[in-house]
Amino acid sequence: MRPLVFIIGLVLAALTTDQAHSRGFSWFFAHNAKPNGPCSGQHVVASFYWTGHRTATGERFNSSGLTAAHRTLPFGSRVTVTNPRNGKSVIVVINDRGPFTRGVTLDLARGAARAIDMHSTQWLCMSY
Repeated sequence: MRPLVFIIGLVLAALTTDQAHSRGFSWFFAHNAKPNGPCSGQHVVASFYWTGHRTATGERFNSSGLTAAHRTLPFGSRVTVTNPRNGKSVIVVINDRGPFTRGVTLDLARGAARAIDMHSTQWLCMSY
């Protein structure tokens, strides 16, 4: 009887979890088309992060800062990031490496994401 109750509990937990978190990046790319609107740079997929100890530059990570991680741009590069959903933009400084998820170009610090009202992984316009 206990194994059956355990299995039923697992099934119910799986059905009630937040589907946005459980879907992952593959779901995002399958269900979010690249925006068609104007962009002075390039449309990129961005996510955000709020934890970390040190960045790749050796600085202490500031989750409320206006910084970002990019795989190849030089440290110290200033990048303008615009949310096409509301037109808000912010200038961020590249101070870390990443993201290391295929298809995601930019990882914003939580402060930069808040500045443009970004609440989850989404398409943004990036220019530098």
